Amino acid sequence: MFYRLTILAGLAASVVMGQGYQGPSILSRGSNNVGVRGGEEVDLRFFASVDGIYDTGLLPVASNASGQIATPGGLIGVSATLGAYGVHNFKRSQLALDYKGDYRHYNQNSSYDGSDQALTLIYGYQKSRRLSVEMRGVAGTYSNSLFGNSIPYVGGAVTTGQALFDNRSSFFEGGMDVNYSPSARMILSAGGEGFEVVRQSQALVGVHGYSLRGSVERKLSAVTSIGAFYDHNHFDYPKAFGESNIDGISFGVTRQFDRKRLTVRLLMGGSMIQTEGVQPVQLDPLVASILGVSSGEQAFYQKLFLPRGEFSVNRQFRRANLRGEYKRGVNPGNGVYLTSQEETALGGFDYTGVRKVSIGISGTYSSYSSLGQTLGKYTQYGGDVHGSVTIVKSLRVVVAYYQRKQDIGLSNFTNDASRVQFGLAFSPGTIPLSFR
Repeated sequence: MFYRLTILAGLAASVVMGQGYQGPSILSRGSNNVGVRGGEEVDLRFFASVDGIYDTGLLPVASNASGQIATPGGLIGVSATLGAYGVHNFKRSQLALDYKGDYRHYNQNSSYDGSDQALTLIYGYQKSRRLSVEMRGVAGTYSNSLFGNSIPYVGGAVTTGQALFDNRSSFFEGGMDVNYSPSARMILSAGGEGFEVVRQSQALVGVHGYSLRGSVERKLSAVTSIGAFYDHNHFDYPKAFGESNIDGISFGVTRQFDRKRLTVRLLMGGSMIQTEGVQPVQLDPLVASILGVSSGEQAFYQKLFLPRGEFSVNRQFRRANLRGEYKRGVNPGNGVYLTSQEETALGGFDYTGVRKVSIGISGTYSSYSSLGQTLGKYTQYGGDVHGSVTIVKSLRVVVAYYQRKQDIGLSNFTNDASRVQFGLAFSPGTIPLSFR
């Protein structure tokens, strides 16, 4: 029940009213991009848009008469979107919000119509000079994983942009961290979170679980910090026999340069992974002749140690942000792949102009290598370019292009998907509109 309670605790943060928040930045969780655009905090901003869309390469959990994946080809349609983002500072606390929801309709194939929704809330409260609390809540549902790539969210076990199929998934996550500073140079942190992912298709496996963590961070100077971190993660798969327990430890350093406008973070460590489940096996010919089947399933238990690490760099400009990140660790999977070794890399640049223009570009790489299943390595590449231009007060032209390439080793499976988007958006405010 722990993960359900932490989900509720995290979502309850949205109704907590605190009293600007100046809590410590925790090295293990990195920078917080929720409610942030162009690398700067933005006050609460609402928007609505209507767009023409052209999607290709959607991948449903369905087959055609030949037994191959039924792909719909190019789909032309219209999408209506509502959203809000921003950060609001109270006297002793801070609330960060990112919400995006849409409804799309395709002209020639309405079976792919649908609505995607995602909400992220982070609430931080500075109880005293030494004590601070951060609560997080995430909830959403989506059936187009190109949309999942655009959901702003930091950390946690729920990953939205690495799905193999474009099938309805609903996710919930909530958590809390408590930070205590016994001195001006030291931060102690403890926290946890619970999560659940429910997948519509019976062919895909959902997952729920929790994580617990603790850390100690020491500030060597105003621009340098070192830290040690421990975490325990538990993944459970209700549609399949199997679960995993992961215990990890990391050591890291954060260094700031150029008057704190450039931040570099490095963490290195390892994880002890215990995973169990079932796997297919070929039966002995004698046993097969008696049973009348040539294959079966057997339970397995695996214990192994894997290295993990993280490297990130973030450069803040006056109206822009340049970022890059690499991570290697363990992930609960995407509904086909269960507990897996994960590698991710991303980079991006965002610019929010003073008057009329905002632009952004990003690229991502991710891979899954299953730790229990006999599956080829799953690799996904993605990228997007987006922008907005103000034409009259509060009315803006928005354009975007998304690209995704999927590949599975040991098979001939590859798939390319893309979206072209063009429309009009309404959003009060003098700063150009940015969707990420």
